[in-house]
Amino acid sequence: MGVSLNSGNENMNANSESNSKNAPWKVVDLFSGAGGMSYGFASLPEYFDIVAAVDFEVGKPGKTNGKPKRIHCNLTYERNIGVKPMNEDLSVLDPQEFARKTGLRKGDLTVLIACAPCTGFSQKNAQNHVVDDPRNHLVERTGLFVEELMPEFFVMENVKELLQGKMSFHFDELKQHLEKLGYEVKYEVHDLSEWGLPQKRKRALIVARRDGKPLPPFPEPVEKVMTVRDAIADLPKLEAGKTDPSDPMHTCPGHNNHSMERIRAIPKDGGSWADIPSEKEYLLIPAMKRARPGSFPDIYGRLWWDRPAITITRECGHPGNGRYLHPEQDRMLSVREMALLQGYPKDYIFEGPLSSKYNQIGDAVPPMIARKIAEYIVSVKKS
Repeated sequence: MGVSLNSGNENMNANSESNSKNAPWKVVDLFSGAGGMSYGFASLPEYFDIVAAVDFEVGKPGKTNGKPKRIHCNLTYERNIGVKPMNEDLSVLDPQEFARKTGLRKGDLTVLIACAPCTGFSQKNAQNHVVDDPRNHLVERTGLFVEELMPEFFVMENVKELLQGKMSFHFDELKQHLEKLGYEVKYEVHDLSEWGLPQKRKRALIVARRDGKPLPPFPEPVEKVMTVRDAIADLPKLEAGKTDPSDPMHTCPGHNNHSMERIRAIPKDGGSWADIPSEKEYLLIPAMKRARPGSFPDIYGRLWWDRPAITITRECGHPGNGRYLHPEQDRMLSVREMALLQGYPKDYIFEGPLSSKYNQIGDAVPPMIARKIAEYIVSVKKS
């Protein structure tokens, strides 16, 4: 698996030179999900051409009836990006076999995207502090695909713990591999709200450049931080369990009567379960009654209108998993609202059941941020 570090360099350089003169430049997306990262590049069609994508479509984590939970992201990707992803397990897919299937030769590729699963690094899972999730090894395994394809640029996004947590040695191994191949590796943690995302979202961003030249600074912060109001205030009002007739993505789950009474009791614009009046204590679930004051403040919480949203995660489809209630309407955020807060365009369509739509959004790299990365690579290539 893989190739020697020095083999085929002449062909690679010739292919790369030809590729740079004949834009659009070729892009491959591993772990392509619902197309968040790809969309950022596809939105610049004069520069980039998505030629292949891969995703195994397994929920991270999650099982249904003892089988891995499928999240239907490949249908979403194909509908919006126009490329049908390979349904392949990247933990076992041979990079040489992938190159054969796609017809890609060493040096053909301008950008290889590989946003490996973040579940095993996230601090939200206490197990991650002591147990090394097997999926974490997918980070350094992407180095084998870099070695096989030798793209001009390599891009990865992940939770900040990839660079700062106890399992960060997986990134260290990838970095060493890339540097042995001659890549310059730039890696930083950014709060993506500083780049215009209407959401507080700290993420590790990694860009590697094949020719070894130093990479310029990442984009400067925007002047105005975007808020929940900026992103979703103009959408039509919606009742819990309903779908807007003019937009099938402006839809949200319904709740039983007891849950709806709990939601109505939560103060508007930033309230949470902890603000439910004492005379309505019967609305609290047992875990809320046992919680210490100030603990789990975001569950059954409403977003604030004039702040960025909290971090959207893959389990964003239930109010018990975070501050995912509408600031003033008595319901969960709709799929469309969640997608807008995640930086998707207003016409993006998500496939699959309702729970999968929310999973896909929470798992995604925000397309708004992906476009900034794509623009950054264009500026590097033109410099």
